[in-house]
Formats: sequence, structure tokens, C-alpha cells
Amino acid sequence: MKQKLISTFLLLTFIFSFLGQTTAQTMPKDADQALWQKALKIHRKAIIVDGHNDIPSPMVDDDFDLGTSSVGKFHKDGDPFHTDLARFKQSGITGEFFSIYVSGATLKTGGAMRRAMDLIDATYRETEKHPNELMPCTTAADIRRAKKQNKVCALMGIEGGYAIENSLSALREFYRLGVRYMTLTHNVTHDWADAHHDEPKNNGLSDFGKEVVREMNRLGMLVDISHVSVKVMSDVLDVSTAPIIASHSGARGVNDHTRNVPDDILKRVAKNGGVIMINFYPSFLDARTNTEENDRAKRLKPQLDALKEQYKDNQGAYNEAERKLLAENLIYIAPYTRIVDHIDHIKQVAGIDYVGIGSDFDGVPFLPAGMNGMEDLALVTYEMLRRGYSEKDISKVLGENFMQAFAQAEKVARIESRKISGDGSLKRINLK
Repeated sequence: MKQKLISTFLLLTFIFSFLGQTTAQTMPKDADQALWQKALKIHRKAIIVDGHNDIPSPMVDDDFDLGTSSVGKFHKDGDPFHTDLARFKQSGITGEFFSIYVSGATLKTGGAMRRAMDLIDATYRETEKHPNELMPCTTAADIRRAKKQNKVCALMGIEGGYAIENSLSALREFYRLGVRYMTLTHNVTHDWADAHHDEPKNNGLSDFGKEVVREMNRLGMLVDISHVSVKVMSDVLDVSTAPIIASHSGARGVNDHTRNVPDDILKRVAKNGGVIMINFYPSFLDARTNTEENDRAKRLKPQLDALKEQYKDNQGAYNEAERKLLAENLIYIAPYTRIVDHIDHIKQVAGIDYVGIGSDFDGVPFLPAGMNGMEDLALVTYEMLRRGYSEKDISKVLGENFMQAFAQAEKVARIESRKISGDGSLKRINLK
């Protein structure tokens, strides 16, 4: 009898600890208890949309199943990943954009479209395996429906516009498969769009690149200006009749990094009705972290190259060796409060209606100090509340601003679709 009572007690303890582990897991040290509880209440009530998550790449490359992690047994940053079903439950996220990331290396090797298809397939397969937790979504209305059903809305965004292989028909097919935004490039300049730190060759967007933007408007696919050059950002704003997004970028006025958006573009995004969704990568958030990380990379390059050669046939062993080496050579990592510094800046320059969150979970090597994975997202809500943000404004940042932009893009698509004229021929240019 005693053993049975103990077993029942332990079971109930586990259940209640799981239900309440957001508080236990993420509460910052020296937090105001009353304010923390208020933040959690706001966080749980809000529709939260995260603009960018790279977990599909491990889903394909490592055969990672979102349901494999043990409930509540979270590890250090990125160990094994920032994302799984248990962490989703704690995060409060309603809509997650699964990144269909295609490496710029495919411009030389080929296979960009095939890679995108593999990642799309993997995303759908996860929703099929876990229908009680995930649901495939393509509209703003789907996201609100997911909130009511207590599920995570799995949306998709292509990262790397070269995935369409210079074909508008391919762009349309990706839309039909459920892709709802496309980052015009990643870190490489290609045939029709210049990247943020690569050599330009199109003076921004080429004429075909502008056609791509117009077709995305017609379809209702959001144009994403993360990773692009400032000239491309400007060209997109010249062309687009629908709100645009930066799915995972920051404010250059806080950290002067090429991945971040300058103030003049922030002001234009506000007039466009778009949203800048803040990336959590410390090197994009903070100049000191960026400098120290670059210095460390140069200093450790010979050792990392040797490890790559040593473990060239064992990616898991290499990852562990790299983790150990980096742990022995620590750098300054900006705290999670730096995320809200970027939100503050965009609020001041563009307005509270034009900023959101785009974590880049599992697409970055480490998260801000104090965050281990998506389970710690409530820290951002707490920090906004601590700085005096109203519940309405917090809800805007967490998701409502994106929802407004997304719904408007859908409205523009309905209008643009009525304007189709001409011979309707499919346009394509040859890859160079």
C-alpha cells in the first residue's frame, strides 16, 4: 500500500511539474514573482508566431523526430536541438515557420529544388506523425484555429530564392505545396538578388527578381528581406504592393551588422505595413559577441579543420568535439534582454506595429545567455513587461503584428489575382 501511494505521488508530481515547468524552467534569477506570473499569463493567452526555425534540416539530415525528446529533460543550449514537441508545449508558440533552408552551395552543385522538396516533405511528415500536437497551416485563419485547438501551426518559408531555379512556375508550385514566404537569398548573390555580404552583381534586384516579387504578391507569398543587401531591401519596397517581412533579422541601429535592417528601411517597412522579426543570434544582437566570435573562429580554425578531417565520417562525433573545444574557449554571449533592445529600437524608429520575433532556433550555433531553447521564450515576454510594455503591445510583438501583415498579404493576393492579363505564359531564365 505504501509503495502504491509513493508511486501515485511520484506520478502526480511528474504531471504537475510538467504542467508547470514553464515557470520552473525559464524564470530569471531575481525575478519579480508577481510580474513573472503576469508575464506567463500574457504569454499563454497570446497568439505567438515565430518567423524562422531551422529544425527541418536536422529532420532530414539526422532523421530527427520532434517527438523523440524526453518530456522536461532539457539540456544545455542546442543539446541536441532547440526544438522538439515538449519544448513547443512550453514555448507557447502558436505558429512556427519551419525553414525550408537551401544552401547557396547548390548554385554550384545543383539540386536546390530537390533539397527544398525534401525539407517540405519532412515537415509534412512530422505533422502526420504528431496530429495531436501539430497541424499544417497556410493562412492567418489557420493560425487562429490552431490556437483554439491548442496545437502548433506548422507553416513553411523557403530560405534561399535560388530554390525556385529561376522559374516562376516553380515558385507557384512551392506556393501550392504550402510555402508562405520566401527569403530572396541566403548568404550568396545569385542570378536575380544580391546578398548582404557577398559581391553584388544585380545592383539589388534584377528585372526578373522584380517579377518574382510581383508574382509573390499575386500568390500571397510574403517577401522576406532577411539576408539580402540594403539595395534589395529598397527595391523590394519599391515593387511590393503587399506587406513584406524580415523573418529573422535585427536593427542595425542597435548592432551595425549587415544582417540587420537600417533605420531608413525600418521606416519604409512601417509605411509598407510589414514586420521586422527579431533574430535571437547573439552575434546579430550584439557587436561584442560578434567580434569575439569572429576572433575565436580565426584562432581555432586549424583545430576545427583537424577535427573535421578526423571525424569526416562521423558528424555526431565531430559535433561533440566541436562543442567541447568551444566550451574550452568561451566568449561573451549577449543576454536575452538584448532581444528587447532591438524591439525597443524598432518601436522607437518604426512603431510598435512593425516588430515581431524570428528566433532562428536550430539555425544558430548558440542562443543568448539565459536561453537554452524555445522553452525559454517567455523570458522575452517578461522583459517587455518589466520595461513597461502594455499587454496589448506585447501581444502585437509576439504575433498580432505578423498576423496583420499576413492577412493583408492574403487580401492583396485576392485583389492582384483579378488583374491577371496577357497570354499567361510561364516565364523562365536559364541558370548561369
